[in-house]
Amino acid sequence: MDELEMIRRRKMLELMKRAGIIETKPKRKVVIEVITSPGCPYCPIAVAMAKELERKYEGIVAKELSVATPEGQRKAMEHNILGTPTILINNRVEFIGVPNFAEFERKVREKLAL
Repeated sequence: MDELEMIRRRKMLELMKRAGIIETKPKRKVVIEVITSPGCPYCPIAVAMAKELERKYEGIVAKELSVATPEGQRKAMEHNILGTPTILINNRVEFIGVPNFAEFERKVREKLAL
């Protein structure tokens, strides 16, 4: 198949998707929530790691929830969180403390692939 044929096929697929002839699979969304506390020296590191993954991969939303806010307190109580930082991925506690970045990234990529 030559290059021109490849371009034609891609363009045809794009037009068919726009017209609704072909359904596109919705992208998976991964929500990372970092539960933090105001005096925690490690929390900014965990938040920075989550934000880096948000920049690196499409479909990731990273949020910081401080236990000093009502929303953060509610989330901490809901998941019995006693230490910070705690990282939730898709509303499930995955890490307590600052994780190894490679392990954190691997876990997030698993969730994107499901």
